[in-house]
Amino acid sequence: MRSAALFLLLAGCGNGEEPAQGQDPMRELAGPGRIPKAAPRKAPEAPKPRKGAQAIDFDTLSAFDYDPEADIIPDDVLALDGKLVELRGVMYYAVDDPDKVTDFFLMPNHMICCYGTPRLNEAVKVTQPKGKLTQYVLNYYVIRGKLSVGAVRDDQGIVLCLYRLTNAEVEVLE
Repeated sequence: MRSAALFLLLAGCGNGEEPAQGQDPMRELAGPGRIPKAAPRKAPEAPKPRKGAQAIDFDTLSAFDYDPEADIIPDDVLALDGKLVELRGVMYYAVDDPDKVTDFFLMPNHMICCYGTPRLNEAVKVTQPKGKLTQYVLNYYVIRGKLSVGAVRDDQGIVLCLYRLTNAEVEVLE
């Protein structure tokens, strides 16, 4: 409750007093002329994996604390290297035209993608076949491709990513 009250105070909402026991401080935001309280969007169910593909999730990929200095990845995650997998998440792209996305990062949800900083094991670099373009939409995606596991570093030794999906097929979940 303290963190919610602090958030409201810093955001210029509320009076700085801690809410009464059992009171929802966010409920005050709903009302005439105010933003209605919205339920968090639940991720749609992913379709059954295509034949030969293994369904994986970000819970598996991010279930450990990755230290770039030690560069230790658990055996169960390393075992996914080279496998054809399917993974559900949201797109974060870094191009000017959202209608012509070729490569992007897949992240577990919009909160990490847009409002947080993902850990290295919470982002997957996705590369589509040459010439393939995807349009960005604010939905969840299922990505199918060959997973590569292991740190990719720049010239200065900084880890750029841990996971890559190559030759990826992109499907928007409705």
